[in-house]
Amino acid sequence: MMPHRWIAPILAAALLAAPTARAQTVADESAVALGPEATQAVLALLGKGLKSPETARYGRLRPGRAGAVCGEVDTTNRMGQHVGPRGFVADLGAGFAAIVPDGAELRNPASPAHYAAMQRTLALFSANCTA
Repeated sequence: MMPHRWIAPILAAALLAAPTARAQTVADESAVALGPEATQAVLALLGKGLKSPETARYGRLRPGRAGAVCGEVDTTNRMGQHVGPRGFVADLGAGFAAIVPDGAELRNPASPAHYAAMQRTLALFSANCTA
């Protein structure tokens, strides 16, 4: 008797069907303006706050006016679909990075601390990234 002889084929099929790990990527050539070290630092810092950082696609990276880094990130929703690019700002010196909140997020903060973090993001984005 060969117990569990069906486990190996099922496990092999599951491993083959599993999605492969992907690194965060910059979709355009904008990372050249920052350099490789700063680019990786921004991706790592912003990736800490994402639910699925390995699927994030970055673009339009640029140095901000007051020393922060500006850009766009396209993240995935809970269904795994990309939702479209949203602005972000990162202050490497302060160890802070966040996606610019939209109206619905501002109207429904999870806590006063979350609201304060969104206001900090908006102020940093306004000081660095807007025309």
